[in-house]
Amino acid sequence: MNLTRIDLNLLVVFDAVARTGSVKDAAPQLALSQPAVSHALNRLRELMDDPLFVRSHNRLVPTERALAMVAPVTDILDSVRAVMSAGQFDAISSKRTFRIAISDFTALTIVPWLIRKLRQVAPAVTVDLIPVGEQTLSMLESGELDCTFWGLRPPSAPYLSQLLFRDSFVAFCCKQHPLVRPGHKPITTEDYLAHPHAIAQFRDPNPSPVDVVLADAGHARTIALRSPSFMSNISAIAGTDLITTLPSRLSPLASAQGLRSFNLPFAVPDFPYSLVWHRRTEPDPACIWFRHLMTGPALLT
Repeated sequence: MNLTRIDLNLLVVFDAVARTGSVKDAAPQLALSQPAVSHALNRLRELMDDPLFVRSHNRLVPTERALAMVAPVTDILDSVRAVMSAGQFDAISSKRTFRIAISDFTALTIVPWLIRKLRQVAPAVTVDLIPVGEQTLSMLESGELDCTFWGLRPPSAPYLSQLLFRDSFVAFCCKQHPLVRPGHKPITTEDYLAHPHAIAQFRDPNPSPVDVVLADAGHARTIALRSPSFMSNISAIAGTDLITTLPSRLSPLASAQGLRSFNLPFAVPDFPYSLVWHRRTEPDPACIWFRHLMTGPALLT
């Protein structure tokens, strides 16, 4: 492959399609027509000798080769944007304030890591954490927020996103719960549904992946507690017959509260968790630096 002949715009197109999973959704972000995006993607496919994306359920899913390219391409484009930006961001001396909208899940899983990391690499910056809500997207658009975190499918243009990790679900109950008593037979879907549940409800009005799978099989959970917090559910179910189903990254917190875990007796797809920002902040050197920090390999562990 002749590296001197590679058009950097092809990597920009690749990045947009990888983030959106769609030529249609990528086109407005790139200010290009759909045929132009398709043409550029086909040129890159020829250069890489790989289809890069295949269609599945009306979305473009990356091949193994494309998955391996995502992080390096992001690094390349961020580096180019930083070079082309008028200013530079000096993390060590900067007194920049980053305003970030977070959920309960983010507060419990990402924020502790983020603050420790910032104290190491950018000790003079300030972080303002804002609860996510109905105004989060409009605040991103107005510049009141730099970024937010998003479970399930992130919003489309003019918002941009970068996948941080994928997580799975684990069920928890009180250690005295009949389902986890010694000698209990393997837990079935009927066992799982026979007890009331505590669920967390957030900004997304759509049902959780757990309830989608159950509904497809003609089942539904009996809900005894709805709350806006995973942590409140963890605390609330102790000493009760309730079950709560949590992202696996919350397992250490649930176990520390004396809860017992068990695998779901049915298959639920992993869910993506992404960093989301508005395209107006795309060239901001400080935001580029922050996004690079957030998408580094350390967060994935």
